Amino acid sequence: MSTLEKTIDLLYALPESQVEAIYSFVRFLSSQQETEKPVVKESLDDIFSNIVGVLPDTGKTLEEYRAERIREKYEATD
Repeated sequence: MSTLEKTIDLLYALPESQVEAIYSFVRFLSSQQETEKPVVKESLDDIFSNIVGVLPDTGKTLEEYRAERIREKYEATD
């Protein structure tokens, strides 16, 4: 007899309110289970090539982009 069958036999002896509490708890446990994510079959180069080109190349250096972002974030407006 499986564990599930043994548990079902025990549940028959409980009042309905306790069965509902157990059911709610089991649903909670079930919702906490992580689903397996499919393994990514793309190579890192393929993923990178999909990302490249999303932003246009403006010829700015990393430092110029950084300074621009800081200016946009902290510049006082009149």
